[in-house]
Amino acid sequence: MTRALLATVALAGLLASCGVGTAGDRVSGPGPGGGEDGAAASAPADLVAAAGLDRCPVSDPDVAARPDGLPDLVLPCLGEGPDVRLAGLRGGPLVVNLWASWCPPCREELPAFADLAATGAVEVLGIDVEDDPAAALTLLTEVGVGYPSVRDDVSATQAPLRWTGLPMTLLVDADGVVVHVVRGAVPDRAGLDDLVAEHLGITP
Repeated sequence: MTRALLATVALAGLLASCGVGTAGDRVSGPGPGGGEDGAAASAPADLVAAAGLDRCPVSDPDVAARPDGLPDLVLPCLGEGPDVRLAGLRGGPLVVNLWASWCPPCREELPAFADLAATGAVEVLGIDVEDDPAAALTLLTEVGVGYPSVRDDVSATQAPLRWTGLPMTLLVDADGVVVHVVRGAVPDRAGLDDLVAEHLGITP
């Protein structure tokens, strides 16, 4: 294989998704929102108010984590609301989207998730990964996203969910079982609706 062809293949792989390394180093995009000491930046109150995101959901602190469910991690809300224990999200079907403002495919698919959430047919939760909170909130405001997101400032979800790049979407049933995983961007709103209908039994 020629060097030119190898370079083309490598570039295609990078464009397909945005990744962070196993140590939390970014493969593409700007640096994390934290300072040099790794401390996470706080979300500016004015941008939180401007975004007007729905409050983060209340999660069960006591229910046992499932081996086939979301990881037992507690993540802070990007907007307003309580910290969220992912493994404690039970009681209704849920679509979870891992994203970041520095990830071009994530930015492109956000409107599909916003439209899905607006139907009220299924709850949607974003997990904003290693992002600058101000950049994340500004993007959500521009796109018109209203559903809540939590912050994964140090890629804590990476090992338990075994992801190597963003975006990633998980469909979770009412019992907390992850019934389907999409690695990479969803094709479009119609494709997202099809996934929700097939795996969660809901027609948006």
